[in-house]
Amino acid sequence: MSNSSASRTNLTSDRVRLHRDEVIGEGAFRTAYAGTYIGGNRNSQEAVCKCFRGQYRMLESEFYKSDFQVADRAIRFAEDWNDICESDETILITRGDVHTIGGRKYLVEPLIRNFTKFTSNNGWISGDEGWMGEAMEAFSHYTYHRSGGQLIVCDLQGRYRSNRYNRSKSRFELTDVAICSRRCSYGPTDLGEKGIDSFFDSHVCNQFCSVDQYWQRPRNTRQWFPQTSSTSMMRSSQAHLLNLNNRTTFRPGYAGILEEDSDDCDY
Repeated sequence: MSNSSASRTNLTSDRVRLHRDEVIGEGAFRTAYAGTYIGGNRNSQEAVCKCFRGQYRMLESEFYKSDFQVADRAIRFAEDWNDICESDETILITRGDVHTIGGRKYLVEPLIRNFTKFTSNNGWISGDEGWMGEAMEAFSHYTYHRSGGQLIVCDLQGRYRSNRYNRSKSRFELTDVAICSRRCSYGPTDLGEKGIDSFFDSHVCNQFCSVDQYWQRPRNTRQWFPQTSSTSMMRSSQAHLLNLNNRTTFRPGYAGILEEDSDDCDY
């Protein structure tokens, strides 16, 4: 999906200089370092290089295995969204590449300045982002409708890049999105049916919903997780707990949920 009009990639730049002394973001699981592209279309542009912290490297293989699958599926939904939305509401999804530097794996992608968290994957929705937040909620709702109720793209974070000289070039640029699916097939950030249920328990339809036709949504939803802006992760061995037929509700401090803290800085 690297050539999609809805993707934001490293283009032809396949090398990066890692700045180990410049940390630009740090969560519970990963650290984000500054980088600079060497050669290619993005030569000398800023990159971000994300790696798992030592004690969480056991999540690394499962995360990277699903990360590109998540990005590619989200990009396809963004393409469809961009066909129906206004020109200044289009979405680009970041799709990076894994580089091995000094024996460690880094996810390398174009840096996003003025980072904002719009939603999480556990049902949390920011109420402070005005029409931009509403548009992001609507995109998640749209992906549920477009997939026939099988999944949502969520954990929406990045920036709105406004172009005051040419409105049609204004757009959302998102990174590290998650997918919650009924089959729990999108890695450790896929909170399954309970992730879908929790989003719709928080989501109130707005001006951006059902713009082309009525969009379906589930009935009789409830919140299954503590609402937090952090990204929640669960190992695949616990996927059975995420089915709606299982009545487990995840309380604060539940040991099976790992949370990636979020800070509204560059990322």
